[in-house]
Amino acid sequence: MYMTHHQAVKQQGVYHQFNGVVFSDISFGFMPAFKNLKDQQIHLSVDQNGELSVMHLFDGLPQYWVKEKDAQGKALTLKNEVIAGFMRNARFYTLSEIVNDIIDS
Repeated sequence: MYMTHHQAVKQQGVYHQFNGVVFSDISFGFMPAFKNLKDQQIHLSVDQNGELSVMHLFDGLPQYWVKEKDAQGKALTLKNEVIAGFMRNARFYTLSEIVNDIIDS
């Protein structure tokens, strides 16, 4: 029900259906991001230093989005209203929207 880091990484496995093409090769400016469906806030994925990340990381997300943390306080799961996706040109896209757009082109 809640998104774990493992689930976010697993979602990225969808990209392997493009015959080995790495998502960053076809990303055309899509940046990993998360969206809270309740308040519509969007946050780009950042690493623990606050630098933009090329993959979905839970670092830097608002604490109220986090459902569960480990002993060191690192986010393990996110609340179910938070989804992973991508930002491009100030618009949030889900993974399925991107995949369908690529297939349709």
